[in-house]
Amino acid sequence: MNDSMLGEVGSKMKAALVGTMKGVDELYDTLFETVRGNVVSLLRGTDDVTVTAINTVKDMVIGAIHAVAEIGTVAGGAVYEIVHATVKGVSDAGGDVGSTVKDTVRGAIIGVSEVEGDVVDASVKAVKGAIAGVRDVGGDVGKATTDAVTGAIEATGQVSETTVEEVKETLSESVDGAKEVIHRL
Repeated sequence: MNDSMLGEVGSKMKAALVGTMKGVDELYDTLFETVRGNVVSLLRGTDDVTVTAINTVKDMVIGAIHAVAEIGTVAGGAVYEIVHATVKGVSDAGGDVGSTVKDTVRGAIIGVSEVEGDVVDASVKAVKGAIAGVRDVGGDVGKATTDAVTGAIEATGQVSETTVEEVKETLSESVDGAKEVIHRL
């Protein structure tokens, strides 16, 4: 696992999560609330929450993935909660979640790749987590689906070109609306 890829915000997210998550019994519930709370804390008080989120959300998610891997949890298993919580945190901080979906999903897939996890599984969980987060905050689920699927395919191409077709096929079978989005790409 290469921590040198993490930026300042990702390193802060990782440190906060590792400190909070070690020894926790209800890992995914605690993970959701901790990620959401840290996203809010990192974004609140900035001049423009949406612009800051767009510039940092990918690093936050990568940091969260690294933290989960460090405490011994399968990173891919936590992707849904991390992405869902990140989207919710951006909204709670007053940001436009629609502008951050693609980068949130990208961050999850890149993070899982960096800790040598299953990129195909992470793609599905990241897309589903993003859609759930947008649905929770009353956002445009159709646009979220398009952005999440696009982000997943782009990130997969970045980390493993040989896996892109498998991700497309798996998303088409697993996520409502993904097949139509992939057909348009």
